[in-house]
This record gives sequence, C-alpha cells and structure tokens, in this order.
Amino acid sequence: MRWAAPIAIVAGLAMVLAAGIGAANLDSLQSTGEQPSDSAITATEAMETPGGEPSETPVASAGPSGTPLATQTPSCAFAVSAGVCPIAPPMAAAAGKKWKISLAEEFSGTSYDKTKLSPCFDWNNGDCTSTFNNGREHYQPSQVVVSNGTAKLIAAPLNPPFASKSCQNGSCTYKAGMLSTARARANDGPYLFSFTYGYVESRFKFPATQGFFTAFWMLPTDRTYTYRSEIDILELLGDDPTTMFMTYHYNNRTESHHVNSGKFKNGACATKDYSKQFVRMGMDWQPDHIAWYIDGVKCAQFTGAANIENGPMQLILHMMVDNDWQRRWNVGLTDPTLTRQLEVDYIRVYQQE
Repeated sequence: MRWAAPIAIVAGLAMVLAAGIGAANLDSLQSTGEQPSDSAITATEAMETPGGEPSETPVASAGPSGTPLATQTPSCAFAVSAGVCPIAPPMAAAAGKKWKISLAEEFSGTSYDKTKLSPCFDWNNGDCTSTFNNGREHYQPSQVVVSNGTAKLIAAPLNPPFASKSCQNGSCTYKAGMLSTARARANDGPYLFSFTYGYVESRFKFPATQGFFTAFWMLPTDRTYTYRSEIDILELLGDDPTTMFMTYHYNNRTESHHVNSGKFKNGACATKDYSKQFVRMGMDWQPDHIAWYIDGVKCAQFTGAANIENGPMQLILHMMVDNDWQRRWNVGLTDPTLTRQLEVDYIRVYQQE
C-alpha cells in the first residue's frame, strides 16, 4: 500500500474524532442468520443489480474457516480459538520445526480484542487517523462492528466532512473502519502485536464497487514513520475484483517486486471474480523468501535474503475510498452516497518453532 510521504502524514496529526455511524446504515449492513461455525459462515453477500453495483441485501454464505471441533481427529494441532480449530498454513514447516499461532482474532463475540488490534494506525494521537493516499476516508473506531462471527469494516459518507490535510482537497467526506496491530496511541508504548517471519492469513469478503479499495499489508514497527520496506499481501481496486495486486517494496521502498504484470494476472493463481464469496489471502515471510497465496494456492515468490525485511512488522487491514491510484486509472468513486463494508472472518499469524 504505497501511501503518502511521512511529511504529509505528520502534518495531519492534529485531527479530532468525527461523528459515528448512524444506526440506519449499520442495520442495513449487518450479517444475518445463525452464528457461523467453522464450516458455515454467515455473511453479507454482494448481490449484483442490473446496473452492475452490489446491493446491500444480506444473504447466507458458507466456507471453511477451520476444522469443526466435533470432527477433529484426534485433536487440534493448534490452540483452539473461540471454538475454532484453525486450518494449517498451506506449506509445511521447515525440517525439525512446527507451526504455532502467534496471533488469532476470530471475531466470535460482540467486539474485537483491543489488546490485539487497534481501529487506528501508527500515528494515532487520540484522533484516530485519516487516509494514506489522498483518499476520502477518516478512520473511526465506530466503523468497526463485530457480529455473527465477523468484523465489518464499514466505509460510509461523513457529514459534515472532517478537515484533514491528508484527504482530498483537505476534506474527508467518508468515515471508515480499520484494524491494525499498531500502538493504540502513538505515545502509549509498545505495538499491540509485531513479529519477524511467519505466515499471515485473513479470510474476508470485499465489495466489488468502483471507488472502494481493499488493502491488507505490513510495515516495519518504526516510530519515526520512515518505513524501509512494505509487504502488500493484497491491494484490490473495487472496479476489478479479478486482479489481486501483490507486491513487495524494499531498499527503503525504492525497489519493488510485483507479482502482477499488469491487470488480469495473479501470478500462478487464477484470474476470476474473487468478490463472489469469502477469499483467503495469505503471505509467507521467511529469511530467504516472501510468497503470496490465494485460497491456499501459491501465486508467486520473491527470493534473496539480502533484500528481505529482517525486523519486526505490523499488520494493517482496511478499505480506502477514492485514492490517488484509482483516480489515476480513471476508476475513482462515481457515487459519493454509497456505503460499503469489508467483512472479515479472521486474522491469523503462524510462526515456526
């Protein structure tokens, strides 16, 4: 997620918290049905309308997020989290080692674990944070809603707008939800979670709507905000739900390894509409490689230990609205009244020991 330079970000630190989401918007976006188990997830599906845009109509969705406890044979290989036996990473651990889970948030209750995840990003000084790439969104804790076994990261119009130098024309016209492992506040001490090497995976459902942008990525835990590397597990432009951009930026982010050579190419992974159901996005980061996975299938790999990040990193998962990449490609937001959500089944980090 190539976001704006640190100078622009620091300039936008003196922000105040904007108004929360209205109950009507939340009601129209909630998942329906029974509490999801490991083998059946209830989710808000994006139903296609004649005009091509997804509606807000909730229907049932199903897909595995782990192994049902009743069918474990003989027992779960990992610590059971919220009644779920997590599935194993799609690759074997190195010889003599085994996988362990270092972070797991299954969103099984009515809120997420605030000791693990923050609704803001690294430079939050009490006002949360705003857009990364000159988009429209200001992030607010109220835009993260947990129910029926998933977290909903909701992007909705914000009225009145929130003044910020980070947003387009100095005005944030959307409020949005985010989950990160950054510090709860920039002056609050350690990061909520950071790690060096491991397999990261999240299962989520993103909206295929022009102007909305899904991002799942990692940055070093750097209190100066001069991040030397960046791993983009997924960048998804809402107008094209088939191209899952996967990238590694290194050498002080002056060089990049792109899995995708243009649009409609996902390395060795299929090119199809991934918005129709939940998708598992994973990334294996080890001292000698970084590899990307979609639904357990390896898409591509970057090798070369000298250029691979070797320090602790943090996780970020969120939606942006109408950022500069989208506007450069003429696929920016066309309807500023739309509300959309990124629905998240789980976030997990596996490490070898």
